[in-house]
Amino acid sequence: MSDDLWRQEEIWWTMGAAEAARRMAPNCVMVFPEGIIQGADILARLSGPRWDAITMTERHMAESGDMAVLAYRAEARRNDGTLRRVLCSSSWLRLDGWRLICHQQTAI
Repeated sequence: MSDDLWRQEEIWWTMGAAEAARRMAPNCVMVFPEGIIQGADILARLSGPRWDAITMTERHMAESGDMAVLAYRAEARRNDGTLRRVLCSSSWLRLDGWRLICHQQTAI
């Protein structure tokens, strides 16, 4: 179970908007250093360049019933040299499979 959720989390960083729509709860909330977005605004933001590689370290997971929380340190890279280093937490809800319900990033 936990390996599957970690894989889902990795994919979230690199997939496009169509794939993201299949993997997130409709009312999903995301909190970034740049601001807060929800629902359709998330998909609009994903229409831009995606990350080409993601490394996740310091992984922690808490699971209870139909909810799981992942927390980790991330380093994401794009082929153009863009680098993002953040602390993250993601909440996944079991809703016809696992769906992302909340994601948060703190710049480091």
